[in-house]
Amino acid sequence: MTPYTIGLFLHFLGMAGLFVGYGLEWTASSLLRYSTTSGQVRSWLRVYRFSLPASGPGLLILILSGGYLASVTGSMKQGWIEASLAGIAFALGIGFVLVLPRMKALRAALPESDAPLSEKGRALVQDPMMVTLIRVRAMLALGIVLLMTAKPQALSSSLFILLGSIVVGMLCAATSWSARPDVRG
Repeated sequence: MTPYTIGLFLHFLGMAGLFVGYGLEWTASSLLRYSTTSGQVRSWLRVYRFSLPASGPGLLILILSGGYLASVTGSMKQGWIEASLAGIAFALGIGFVLVLPRMKALRAALPESDAPLSEKGRALVQDPMMVTLIRVRAMLALGIVLLMTAKPQALSSSLFILLGSIVVGMLCAATSWSARPDVRG
């Protein structure tokens, strides 16, 4: 085994960890919308909480191994690398600046008991922005995988691909904006 193949394996391992974490976020955010009691919300928040221990180390491994692979292949100055780094920064911004505060606000709005959700709690779990942000982040990650596969030289082409992945993410969340989930038993 060469150092390059080990780096490539670690890169794939990091990608798997990232997508496991993003899959947990996607699932929890989808099912959280149907919660009617604080106990149900807490259950889905526990599933969501497992996303960071999977996606965080996965992303770190991706960045480190990707930097190594790009330096070995001499592709550090190519447009797709710059766009990928911009996409990673954007996804991190979505997570830390927009998603995390919403999750903290939701936890803070929950009563201690397994009581039905208050009006504020119901609004927080049915917030279409949460679903949209999580979908956009997942599709942005897939867009970066497309960049790694196609390796477009031009930064403009690479950014266009990422913009397209953001649009796909928004389309994946479109139903959360048009209708509130039916939470009747």
